Amino acid sequence: MISRSSNRVPAVEVWHAPAAADQPGPTEAFCERLLLAEEKVRADRFRVASARHQHVVGRGMARALLSAGLCHSQEIGFRLLDHGKPIVESPDVACRAFNVAHTHGLVVCGLGGREQWLGVDVEWMDRRTDPDLARRYFAAAEIWQLDATKSEDEHRELFLKLWTLKEAFIKAIGTGLYTPLDQFAFEDAAGDQPRLVLNDPKLARGRQWRFESFVPREGFVAAVAVGETVETDVSDSLVKLTDFERWIATQDGSQFV
Repeated sequence: MISRSSNRVPAVEVWHAPAAADQPGPTEAFCERLLLAEEKVRADRFRVASARHQHVVGRGMARALLSAGLCHSQEIGFRLLDHGKPIVESPDVACRAFNVAHTHGLVVCGLGGREQWLGVDVEWMDRRTDPDLARRYFAAAEIWQLDATKSEDEHRELFLKLWTLKEAFIKAIGTGLYTPLDQFAFEDAAGDQPRLVLNDPKLARGRQWRFESFVPREGFVAAVAVGETVETDVSDSLVKLTDFERWIATQDGSQFV
């Protein structure tokens, strides 16, 4: 049951970092030092350098940020939910909501409260988009919004906003693409705080949902989805953006390992 509260919930932290296309840089080097041996083995299975770097930065960011000031990064234990979403299992002091997303050249990591359900997604604005993809998989209300756009650029921008919103939501509820994308829709998707409409009310999972679209860095679009059991003030921005690359430049790497 959703309870009513006038308390304002702190903004979700969204950290962002570049990921190299070819040769690894200082961010990749910092993050790789934090990985467990089995995580490094998993990273080495990627055949494409950019995909490996995105994986390394994403997991390293998560370990660094979840452990900062609380424990050593390699003490963090993860487990996977039924459909593959990772959550923090131990130690208890580091247990909080987190989610990682990546695209060409950029990785983002969202951090929320212990009781929040959180999903983030990000896309490169120059990514090729297929107009038929929306017609096959999106809800009718979203197709109508796309059909109302007046240029190819406007159509691509709205498509990517919708895509990141939908990805953020299914990542937050932990189902991924096991949930058909036409079972929910976003109204006013071109705005900063779109509204969720559910064909199946059970998808809400008994939570109140908030969403926000934002630009983490020039040339990218991202979205965050947060599910809470209390009603909160939605007038404030949901996202607090922080540059991970600048942050690690101020850190003593030895404190994390």
